[in-house]
Amino acid sequence: MKGKGFLWVIIVAILVLAGCGQNQDSARDEMGFDNDEDFGVISSEQSTVNTKIKSKPALVTSSTSATFKFVCTSAPCEFKCKLDSNAWKKCKSPKTYTGLSEGAHTFKVKAGKNGVWDKSPAEYSWTILAKAIDVSADIYHTCAITGPGGVKCWGNNDGGQLGTGNTTDSNVPVNVSSLSSGVSAISGGVFHTCVLTSSGGVKCWGDNSASQLGTGDNNSSLIPVDVSGLTSGVSAISSGYYHNCVLKSGGVKCWGWNFYGQLGNGSNTNSNVPVDVSDLTSGISAISAGYYHSCAVTTDGAVKCWGKNDNGQLGNGNNNNSNVPVNVSGLDSISISEISAGNAHTCALTSGGGVKCWGFNRYGQLGNGTTQDSYTPVDVSNLSSDVQAISTGGYHTCALTTSGGVKCWGENMFGKLGNGNNVNSSIPVDVSGLLSGIGAISAGDNHTCAVTT
Repeated sequence: MKGKGFLWVIIVAILVLAGCGQNQDSARDEMGFDNDEDFGVISSEQSTVNTKIKSKPALVTSSTSATFKFVCTSAPCEFKCKLDSNAWKKCKSPKTYTGLSEGAHTFKVKAGKNGVWDKSPAEYSWTILAKAIDVSADIYHTCAITGPGGVKCWGNNDGGQLGTGNTTDSNVPVNVSSLSSGVSAISGGVFHTCVLTSSGGVKCWGDNSASQLGTGDNNSSLIPVDVSGLTSGVSAISSGYYHNCVLKSGGVKCWGWNFYGQLGNGSNTNSNVPVDVSDLTSGISAISAGYYHSCAVTTDGAVKCWGKNDNGQLGNGNNNNSNVPVNVSGLDSISISEISAGNAHTCALTSGGGVKCWGFNRYGQLGNGTTQDSYTPVDVSNLSSDVQAISTGGYHTCALTTSGGVKCWGENMFGKLGNGNNVNSSIPVDVSGLLSGIGAISAGDNHTCAVTT
């Protein structure tokens, strides 16, 4: 009896162990382990189980979905996938993720065979950025409007011009406080930024030492604040170095620094609230605030400018400053549709798609093949037609063609002409890789940006 009893004990023990073995995989799964690899079991096949990602999204994309295709080196295999900090889950190729948030993401995948999993999963990291619809390249920073009408800025933040609530610089786009939607236009100066909301209001933020925020005081703000008297009715906005101008109900209002008369109200006194530009309370279709001068296009296609004029940037045939608007010479028989005021030069887009410029030309920014200043408009070489938009920077100018290409000219320090070198050009040159597919451009002080379609 003792011998038989002992034998039954051994049989029962074997059956129990066998039962545990049958359930260990499900137990491991419930505990979050990946079978043999998490229990330290080593297989001779482990070194042959490798995973490769064959298809993936671009390193930087605006798409909120991502599809990955992957294989193993010793098919057939099974796979497990992991996105960011989420848990490993069984998956098949192709694997698609949708509704992803903006920012950096990391995808990992590992192949398994006969219970052995790749110890070095294949991985890929990429960044999702909100699709931009417009951009403003400014003096030391840049801002963009995203698809939902939100605003992101990056660059220097000494004056709080990034609108993040602090003065920390950022080399990647950061969200502007309380502006995740509802913005239709944006423009920035040296240490401040302003936006036009979809309801026709204006908000500004950053340095306010020259009254450029238009809030009725000189208190700087690290977050957007309303401009006094401009909560609705505004259709366009443009920021200069320390001043801003808007188009409201066909008239022009400006505020901020006024040392050179760039507010156009007949004085040289700063204003911390918007003031009417003399004789331009109606009949205006477009505006542009340059560094220290401003310009406007009338509804009949004429151009008027005011402010600093040391290099002839007002285009009226002399170099005398003016604190009231003056007519730009030589445009009587030409209809102008758009204006862009830079540092000390100005350019206009004709209704026929041609470009004319005037003012400072030391670096060839007038684009007429010379480096001679001009106090009146001159034709830009090879751009008599087929241009849909223009933008003037510090000492360079860019144009967006009707075919979606970009051409730039003028100073090329830091490569701002985008043609692969640092040589100035007094005539337009193609921007490398941007012969088509561009929807908007902006020339800053020492850099240039474009928005793809």
